Amino acid sequence: MRFSARRPLLIGLAGLVAAGTLAAGTAYASASASTKQQAQAAAATVVRDQFDSLNQNVWHCEFTCPTISGGLAKFNLKPGIPANQAGSWSKIGYRPKRFTKGSFTIRFALTQRPKQPVWWGLALWDDGPAANGSQFNEINFGYTTDQSFTNTQLRFESAKRGHDVSLKVDTGVNLYDGKFHTGTLEYASDYVAFYLDDRLLKVISDESVIPTDPMELVIGPRLVAGKGNLTQTFTETVDWVKIES
Repeated sequence: MRFSARRPLLIGLAGLVAAGTLAAGTAYASASASTKQQAQAAAATVVRDQFDSLNQNVWHCEFTCPTISGGLAKFNLKPGIPANQAGSWSKIGYRPKRFTKGSFTIRFALTQRPKQPVWWGLALWDDGPAANGSQFNEINFGYTTDQSFTNTQLRFESAKRGHDVSLKVDTGVNLYDGKFHTGTLEYASDYVAFYLDDRLLKVISDESVIPTDPMELVIGPRLVAGKGNLTQTFTETVDWVKIES
């Protein structure tokens, strides 16, 4: 699934601390905690945004900025608006830095699952060296589709210059009941890990699909083109984001 990032992001910087969380496992398989978590742990720069405001020197908006209120960023997609324009696309992208490794955690909640396919979640994205975007780089989790997904399932994907793997992951929880969850993408040159609510659910260790080009961090939802307009509002609410790199 191509993320097609443009740009938006938020602030609430919380200084520099020593931290680091790394994990590894078998390609495309559910994995248990790895000793790599300790072996590769190192001092990390940690940025935590509580979304008390949206600092556009730190985040840039794609089509529609989220609304900020009470320490929450609400990304709203509205009914009746075609894909790829304001109202059907609301994302932010991180300006200060692009990433080749790190840990990226978001505390989020989703409203009722729409009938139309919507991408939501957190992603790292780069168009890649080809002008047509065919050699894109990406790591993400999220995504509502019109395929055989249940309310407990999501996509976990990794792509290196157009060569990608897309995995269906069952989280065991209803993602569309308005309750908050924490999702983490963690990666280095030899693995990508996905956690939900501090549970390691899946690891990819096939280096042919793990990007090494610098990527932008992108947050927020968009309507997927070609399947009709939304018939009801869909909202991804973000409480905070933490970047460890």
